[in-house]
Amino acid sequence: MEIFTRKLTSMDIERGLVLPRGFNLKPLERFHGTIELSTIFESAAGNRLLGPVTIHCSTRSGDLALTRGCLWSSPTFNMRMRSPFIMLAWRIRSFLVASIAPDAMQIFRKKLTPIDIERGLVLPPDSNLELLPPFQGTMELSTIVESAAGTPLPEPVTIHCSTRSGRLAFTTGWYEIAHYVGLTGGDIVYFYVEFNEGAQYRMGVRSAG
Repeated sequence: MEIFTRKLTSMDIERGLVLPRGFNLKPLERFHGTIELSTIFESAAGNRLLGPVTIHCSTRSGDLALTRGCLWSSPTFNMRMRSPFIMLAWRIRSFLVASIAPDAMQIFRKKLTPIDIERGLVLPPDSNLELLPPFQGTMELSTIVESAAGTPLPEPVTIHCSTRSGRLAFTTGWYEIAHYVGLTGGDIVYFYVEFNEGAQYRMGVRSAG
């Protein structure tokens, strides 16, 4: 269950992360003044710290803020935080999970409907199509897929992408992902690309439950 999504500023990194207004407070335990949150950190590449980190959460000028424990920079994590980034937090069993990904690499984020699952995933209008390879009509995207629990599928999945009524849609390959991961309406998928020696497409899933 997603708690918040926030595009970070340099002030968030230097002085502590103030939670955005309207975030989902329900998954957090009831508390008075302060709370300690055992949190798993992972990068866009799926790399995780060896153990959970305890983040101190308290009120600041009427807003909740994350302070001690926020690992904006960690050599063991092979990650240097720079503004802007996107941070996603959601509840899995007894842990909070924080996923950090460069905003410039995200292609789209979409909350799924039953039609997306049954008939193909139509990319949202604000998708960053500049990160896709040039194509005419159709293209095949080899994609590493991770479940909501952070477990990658054994092998990359080739997703067939083509135009439908003037918009791009995922069809072949997407159906296999939906079946294997067990996607349902309300789940959120994140599609992004990493550049190393070449472009590697990745898809992350966040469960509605």
